[in-house]
Amino acid sequence: MKSDDIGSVLIVGCGWVGKKLGHYLSGQGYEVYGTTRSKQNFSEIEDHSITPIKLQLPVDKIQNIELPKVDSVIISISPGRGENRDEYPLYIRQLAKLWEDSNTQVIMYSSTGVYGKSKGTITEEHTVPNEDSDNALCKAEGELRKILKESVILRLAGLYGEDRHPVKYLAGRKNISDGDAPVNLVHRKDVIRATELMIEERVRSQIYNICSPVHPSKSRIYTTIAKRLEMDKPEFLPGGNDNKQISPDKLVDNYDFLFMHPDPLDYRN
Repeated sequence: MKSDDIGSVLIVGCGWVGKKLGHYLSGQGYEVYGTTRSKQNFSEIEDHSITPIKLQLPVDKIQNIELPKVDSVIISISPGRGENRDEYPLYIRQLAKLWEDSNTQVIMYSSTGVYGKSKGTITEEHTVPNEDSDNALCKAEGELRKILKESVILRLAGLYGEDRHPVKYLAGRKNISDGDAPVNLVHRKDVIRATELMIEERVRSQIYNICSPVHPSKSRIYTTIAKRLEMDKPEFLPGGNDNKQISPDKLVDNYDFLFMHPDPLDYRN
């Protein structure tokens, strides 16, 4: 990173990715702020070299939100599950309003869940942000782009890292459907590196899939990783080989991006 590129960053949502992102960017020389819903989390956030700020969404009035002026914002809040997901587009709309009249670079972490149950190879053009969509993720993206046309959307595949792997949710289970389906995963370190790239290059008005380029089948990866981690082996039913396979080619082609963890099958705890 060039010295004249060093600036300030606000991470909205210091969760599993956000804290590590902030710690990394701070180490690169950025001034990093991060939001949390509770002051009880302040000490942990400070331990990651991030200046903590309390922010609870939604708010009654946007004017009541006070955040520092920064060069780049990363929206890293979870969309939640079930009915809780319904409020997610509102959160994104309220946040977008904060930077409506500024030149701040805004990057939103979305999810490849925006593609739903699509089949085959999936590129960014498959689904466009739409504030009228029934898909909460697509709707949230639409709310963001309606207000911030130059915002950047990073659609993250299933996340894993040194201290987290989705195999723990499958260990010991039987008759899991679609064992032949390609897996779409991405290591946290690659998400952080892709985010740093967006900041360094001052990217605007783009959507990128952030997904490892290698897609082992569900049955192969989860039985292999379970054995490697000495967990009970899950058992799968055949099928799903035509399920969606998320392509990161746009990111790779535009920036010669090299994944640190291209094959999730190489995972070691």
